[in-house]
This record gives sequence, structure tokens and C-alpha cells, in this order.
Amino acid sequence: MGVKVRYDELGGLSTELDHIVKEFEDAGSRRRDLKDAVGDPYGDGALREAADDFEGRWDDRRKALIENCKTVKDHVDGVIQGFKDFDVKAAQGGDKGGK
Repeated sequence: MGVKVRYDELGGLSTELDHIVKEFEDAGSRRRDLKDAVGDPYGDGALREAADDFEGRWDDRRKALIENCKTVKDHVDGVIQGFKDFDVKAAQGGDKGGK
């Protein structure tokens, strides 16, 4: 009995986590776009200010999500590298499968 690790799936997960981090990082730079899109409906800036307030509060949560995604990505990359290193060692006869 052994462990099967699909490097392509784990690599895909790592890549997707990179994309998620980039999307979250880029989202912060679009704050002004949101304010401009909302504008001042009926001459009242309350909705624009509420959207800006929401975006400001969301920034803190976004930063935490970015850090958490980076941590998960680092763990995924570590798993990939660990199993690759094991595969190389086992192929060279350096591991007898615990026997």
C-alpha cells in the first residue's frame, strides 16, 4: 500500500492560489473605480460613501485572506517538494519503504 500524489493536481492548486492572491491584491487598487461607478445618485453621495466605507473595511479582511492563501500555497508547495524529494530518494534506493 502506498501514497499516490498527483503532482499536476497539487501544482494546479498552487497556481490557482497564486491567481487568487493576485486577484485580491489587485482588488484593492480598484477602490477608486467603485466610488466612480457608484457616483452621486440623485445628487446624494451617501451611497458612494457607504461603498467606500465597505471597501475600506473589506481591505483588512482581504489582507488576512491574502496571507492565509499564501500560507496554504506554501504548504502545498512543501508537500509537492517533499514527495518529489522522496520519489528521487526512493528511486535511488535510499528508502526501503520502511522495511
